[in-house]
Amino acid sequence: MPAVALIGALCALVLLLPVRVWLQRRWTGGTGIVLARAAPGPPRRAAALLGGGTLLVGLGPGLHLLGVAWDWTPGDVVVTRLVGAALLACGTGWAFWAQLVMRDAWRVGQDEAERLPLVTTGPFARARHPIYGGMVAIGLGVTLLDPTYPGLLGVLALGAGAAVQALRVEEPHLRDRHGLEYHAWARRTGRFLPPIERSSRDAPRGRSTL
Repeated sequence: MPAVALIGALCALVLLLPVRVWLQRRWTGGTGIVLARAAPGPPRRAAALLGGGTLLVGLGPGLHLLGVAWDWTPGDVVVTRLVGAALLACGTGWAFWAQLVMRDAWRVGQDEAERLPLVTTGPFARARHPIYGGMVAIGLGVTLLDPTYPGLLGVLALGAGAAVQALRVEEPHLRDRHGLEYHAWARRTGRFLPPIERSSRDAPRGRSTL
């Protein structure tokens, strides 16, 4: 399945970057890419992890197609591939929906000087960072479709990059810019996934915020 995994990864990448940048230019006249203005420290570490993870996820099936067998065998190949295909499709759709909902506020990177609106509709009504959650789901889906060690390392890098970007970069910025509005939104949403409802006995407040 390396060809299917690689095609799926490329389709997701094209949709979430070139297609979204093209839409941004039509809507605003700008690309939405502000990586050059990222501050040293966590913003640049997050960008490196996310970029490196994306490359590793694609490198796995690419090397497999070239005959380099850095792969591992899952317990149940059929179930693993089905789960991988579902994660790839759902992750791509979830992340692209979130990008569309952000409209003019969408950015790749973060400029501390900008004051953008707080987006709380669509997938953002349930999760604060659905794009990063979708990216990790895409990486995991590709790696389950074609299990390779570079792909697995890429998923770990994507997860680490998403955590650094969310916890060390975006959330402090949003708290500073939006104050009480941000805190109210954070209480009713999960971080990367929609909040999980719990029984009153297990969690008196009724939800978790992963």
